[in-house]
Amino acid sequence: MARKKQRVFQHIMEDESFQIIKKLIPKEWVIREFNRPDYGIDLVIELFDKVDEQISETLGEFIYVQVKSVKQIEIKKEKVFPVGNVAKGKWKEDKTEYSEIDVVKFVFDINSLFTIQTLGGSVSVLLFLVDIVTENVYFICINDYIDKIILPKNSKYTEQDSYTITIPTLNALNNIEISNNALKFYGKRAKLLASFSKFSYQKNELSYLLKVKDFPIFTYREELEKDKVVTNNDILEQVLFFIEQIEELDIWEHKEWQVLPLAKTEIIELKNYLQSKDVVWEIAREKIIICWHRLTNLGTMYEDLCREWFLPKMISLLTSYPTLPEIIKTENKANA
Repeated sequence: MARKKQRVFQHIMEDESFQIIKKLIPKEWVIREFNRPDYGIDLVIELFDKVDEQISETLGEFIYVQVKSVKQIEIKKEKVFPVGNVAKGKWKEDKTEYSEIDVVKFVFDINSLFTIQTLGGSVSVLLFLVDIVTENVYFICINDYIDKIILPKNSKYTEQDSYTITIPTLNALNNIEISNNALKFYGKRAKLLASFSKFSYQKNELSYLLKVKDFPIFTYREELEKDKVVTNNDILEQVLFFIEQIEELDIWEHKEWQVLPLAKTEIIELKNYLQSKDVVWEIAREKIIICWHRLTNLGTMYEDLCREWFLPKMISLLTSYPTLPEIIKTENKANA
């Protein structure tokens, strides 16, 4: 017997999930569905800056979201042990202490994880896990989870059929203080990475002009320009031009990462000194070297620390949230 076209329960849950998310996201942000057809990204969120009650300005920042919904999510306790820097080596836990946190879990299919891994870390792809009954939405950055947890633990994870993702319940959209900070940070990722690239280029050029070398390597450029005369004034003009290119970058307004406003202050102080009448070349040279060393170090800090934020890891618990976790000492490693 013929039947009419039917709407499955999963599609109803999907629509409910989108509505729940829209209620929890700042009203000035724009949410666009991105799942026709669905290849792993369901929503794109465009971030806006609220000017006043009438006007909001686009920031040109985007977050890509994969939405998963569950009728009711079980919250569990999980021990989190300190881990070494996984940007430098494999996963190695310190079993002498731990913190216990509430988490939710979701079983991810490997094809979806691998697809997100191939995107790299330049675009933030988040998982929004929606509890239909409680209307809570939990988030995690999947790119960072892959690079900072999955790969250090098991580089051959793609040989599995699925992988269970763990999300701290602190990462809830209704926890405004935490979620807004996190989403703004993820939205600024492309700008941060573009800025780090520019800082690196500028440092390389200034190091060449100032004859500062990290390694004693003779380059072809030095051979081509061996007779070129560069004056101190030429270098100062180059520095001021570089400052003009970076002093108004949007990243300096991200006060949630406190080193960024401090870096902006250092740039402006250097600019003011170089434009003053009392410039001493030896002092100016040292200030230039230090300033660009610190600017390029932002990229290192970002990879070492910032990409750990909001993950179920000890370093995240210590640096991502307003309240520090309780650290519990174990009697010995065997009992942990």
